[in-house]
Amino acid sequence: MAGADVSVQQQIAIAGPRTMAVDEERVFDLSLHLAQSRVPWDETSPPDLLILNQPISDFAVFARLWSRSRYRLCADGGANRLYDMFTGDLEARRADYIPNAIHGDLDSLRTDVRAYYLAHGAEVSQDPDQYSTDFGKAMIKLSANHSAASPREVLVFGTLAGRVDQGLGMLHELIREERKDSWLRLWLYSETNLSFILRDNHNIIKHALSSGHFTENVGILPIYGPATLSTSGLEWDVQSWESQMGHKVSTSNHVKADEIHIHTNAPVLFTIERASMSGRDALSSQ
Repeated sequence: MAGADVSVQQQIAIAGPRTMAVDEERVFDLSLHLAQSRVPWDETSPPDLLILNQPISDFAVFARLWSRSRYRLCADGGANRLYDMFTGDLEARRADYIPNAIHGDLDSLRTDVRAYYLAHGAEVSQDPDQYSTDFGKAMIKLSANHSAASPREVLVFGTLAGRVDQGLGMLHELIREERKDSWLRLWLYSETNLSFILRDNHNIIKHALSSGHFTENVGILPIYGPATLSTSGLEWDVQSWESQMGHKVSTSNHVKADEIHIHTNAPVLFTIERASMSGRDALSSQ
């Protein structure tokens, strides 16, 4: 299986980045992934779910993302985290959450976890490359499931907590993957936040208030380089505002409209705090 994965990586490298025409507007709908009722996904393009090697502390959010996704992939030790989440009252539900695949260099995957998921039909494949991260390996695996020119989304269940270098590394991985493939959109669901990249154009964020899934707290961070921002829908809106790390940045801002408009001339990271969700609400949407 590792050989097949390497060939996919080589094919992508030869083909180069997948590009699309620059849209005048990019729309981000915050009501979709955590909705209690089913949402009208286009049947041909529901998102994938990527589970990283981080503790899964919020089953309610995890269950919603699982139910909204098409293909579920654990990046190496992410399978341990998935398995270990089902303890106590949740243990009987472990067999209801079997990933499609487990992929990586597999140096973190426990023997008991590997045996369990293999017995329940999950694919386990290895990529021994020591010059790429498990996140990067997983993205190559996911890319192989899609055509070369089609919009796709990946819900990333990970963390920005813990070691600072690993948190910054995660933000690096996001921009690296989106620069490889302009059709790709990554949504990072961490412990208490949702983060995603706004590219250099007009970005519209919908249902920021009415979805009920988020608080008013947001930030727009130029961590990938200087950017000039114009916004509407925030408490502290700006116009043609030059933002740069070490200079002016928009942190601790507040949502004041259900639809937020952000114009930027360079990629920036948008982050919004998640509201609490009860486990009962999550289970009722299954």
